Amino acid sequence: MKLLLFIFLLVTIPKSKNGVPFKTLTETERKYAISQLEESRNQLEAELEGLTPEQLSFKATPQIWSIAEITEHIGLAETGIGQIVAGTLQQPADSSRRKEIKVTDTQVRLILTNRTGKATAPEIIKPTGRFSDIKTAMAFFDKARDKNIDLIKTTQEDLRNRYWQHPATGTIDLYQAVLLTAAHCERHIAQIKELKHNNLYSKQ
Repeated sequence: MKLLLFIFLLVTIPKSKNGVPFKTLTETERKYAISQLEESRNQLEAELEGLTPEQLSFKATPQIWSIAEITEHIGLAETGIGQIVAGTLQQPADSSRRKEIKVTDTQVRLILTNRTGKATAPEIIKPTGRFSDIKTAMAFFDKARDKNIDLIKTTQEDLRNRYWQHPATGTIDLYQAVLLTAAHCERHIAQIKELKHNNLYSKQ
């Protein structure tokens, strides 16, 4: 009987590409990611609350994004990374590549939220004024954020043995890619706070 059970487990436990047992997320990993995603969304909503259309769209210089443009960028990045994660999940898991990852989950957040170095956004996620108002921009962001939260809550896929290359972090796994969306949001919340603190939108 024990031999039969052992054989059954060998057959039914999913395997990654190189034969290593399938690895789904732990409850601790799920709770941590969900808290990061929910908290960063709450922070963004709080920073936008009460701002007038003029304040949201004000640009101190042509080179500096307005708060509305920052919000648009956050939504575009959230959507884009979500699509990358979904597409990469179609590929087989491969635990042999884990050695390529040089950053921890915590370091992913620290790297993204560090604003001492400036980054240039890819053209595809640069704001172009595609949303008529901040409510529409936030609805776009919320739709993508909800998908990322739902993925973390429900997926049984092996996110840890599938990978994405990000210019700031190098190779990360798909769980870290979802954490990166929260950290990216935090990075730009800090940018919004800087604009508000410096009153760059107040001279209308």
